[in-house]
Amino acid sequence: MIALFALVCKGSLAQVPERPANASPVVDLAHIINNDSLVNALNAELDTLSKQTQNQIVVVTVDDLGGMDAKEFATQLGQKWGVGGKALNNGFVMLVKPRNDKGDGEIGFATGYGLEGVLPDVFCKRLQTEYMIPHFKDGDYAAGIKAAIAEIVPVVLDEYSKSQAQALASEGSKKKGGTGNGWLYLAGILGLGALFVALRRRSKGAVGVQSPQASQLASDDKPKTEEPEKKEELESDDTDNTDDDTTDDESKPDEEEKPYKYEYGGGEFGGGGASTKF
Repeated sequence: MIALFALVCKGSLAQVPERPANASPVVDLAHIINNDSLVNALNAELDTLSKQTQNQIVVVTVDDLGGMDAKEFATQLGQKWGVGGKALNNGFVMLVKPRNDKGDGEIGFATGYGLEGVLPDVFCKRLQTEYMIPHFKDGDYAAGIKAAIAEIVPVVLDEYSKSQAQALASEGSKKKGGTGNGWLYLAGILGLGALFVALRRRSKGAVGVQSPQASQLASDDKPKTEEPEKKEELESDDTDNTDDDTTDDESKPDEEEKPYKYEYGGGEFGGGGASTKF
């Protein structure tokens, strides 16, 4: 049974198209959007979302599902392409198969484990039936896809903002909880510092009373001619160091910032999502 299941999964993955070399969030393999400006706008929006939240949303259109359910096809595609990050499994695949001579039109959503709570099955089904299919039945696939993305992106951003706020609140509570002992540590440090200063002053006073002429004798014994030579040596050393520093700074090439590239991360997919025929 295990071997048979492995063969079935392998056959399903073989029917899923390979990921394009020039990766982008919107992959219109069925050529049904027919709106380059919209594709560019969606790519920019989903690319920004990926950089800001690390969540990856991919829109893919295909002509044929190879006998699979649209949700299953979307899941296999997300798994094969590696949509989402390995650590967070936060990928989402929106698959659209138009009506054609190979069958009815179908929509399939596949949700990575990390986004199942953010984009639950009920929400996915409502997007398909209320925001996408009305446009698809009129033959306007671009409008249906745009309407669904317009609903998904704010939800993902809101969840990301909440998680960031919770992380900051947790960090703040940890710092606040540690302030009680902080005052004790500060008082101890100040007390030791004051004791050290008092002992040092007392020691200096004792030395000054016992040998008042020691410092004067030491200063009289110092040769007068050594100071200019030392000063010249110090000035020459400073000049040499300055030149070396300048040379080092000039020799270092400016590091160029690498341009951002949309890359898939290899996330895992569960059973989340929805599928609808039209």
